[in-house]
Amino acid sequence: MTGRRGLAAVFALLCVVVVAHAGTPFRDDGDRESLLASLELARTGLQEDSARCRLLDEAIGRLAAGGSVDSVFAQRARSEPVDVLLTGYYEPVLPARRERSPRFRYPLFRAPGNDAHRRASRRDIDQGALSGAGLELFWLDDPVESFFLHVQGSGRLDLGNGETARVGYAANNGRSYHSIGKELVARGEFFAKQATAPAIKKWLREHRGRLFEILHTNPRYIFFREVDAPPERGPVGAMGVALVPFRSVATDPEVTPMGSVGFLTAPMPDGSILRRVVVAMDQGAAIRGRTRIDLFAGAGAPAELIAGELRARAQVVWLV
Repeated sequence: MTGRRGLAAVFALLCVVVVAHAGTPFRDDGDRESLLASLELARTGLQEDSARCRLLDEAIGRLAAGGSVDSVFAQRARSEPVDVLLTGYYEPVLPARRERSPRFRYPLFRAPGNDAHRRASRRDIDQGALSGAGLELFWLDDPVESFFLHVQGSGRLDLGNGETARVGYAANNGRSYHSIGKELVARGEFFAKQATAPAIKKWLREHRGRLFEILHTNPRYIFFREVDAPPERGPVGAMGVALVPFRSVATDPEVTPMGSVGFLTAPMPDGSILRRVVVAMDQGAAIRGRTRIDLFAGAGAPAELIAGELRARAQVVWLV
């Protein structure tokens, strides 16, 4: 954002954060149904009796009885606003097949039972470490999209002839996650602000000879499972329940426990300001510490565009 538009967005962001923290109008620009759905799903995912459970029960009851978002949340005791780096993620929709073919030759694997196989690096797996083990779940036609499916952790697969399937995270190989965006910045291919997901994908496709060299700098590998879920529901997150677009966020559970409710204020890629009650329902390898949040943007191409471009300084006020 530049010029008057950028200044207006920043001013609006500051004003809304101050307003929310001061306990005056608690404005939420999303629909009531998605808010109630996210709270109910999070409550389903929580097993223990805790303050978070009681907060969710109270909020669900008051919203269901017709209470306004402001009346339900504005008077709750809240933490100080936390400055965060907000990124986005989504559920890809990709062509795939259950059998290998000349076009579909990049596998998604089930989790191996063999410890040596489970610990193999991305390079080793791409070079055949799991061949012959019968672990292939589906086959994709694009190594770039396959890699980014690993980053997202879930996806919808178009199997042709009207058949679809969904896959979700099952396990990982125990290796540390290394961002290929940071790798390309370190190699001088991008400035930090340029390294968005769309730009990285474009670079990888234009440098096919270096594709696997770059992908293999991230040794972490994700294993998948087929998920039986209604098509209208989001993918299953770390809580074991479906994610809700623009309501569910991934956080570091060591500092922000699953089921935590917060008010997020953030500039979006189109210059608008997002003001939402969000719920911590997921986690991710790159989401560490109290200053990182990943916002779930939904499924398909529109969500990919938003998630790929979303990298913003935002603020969140966690309800306690």
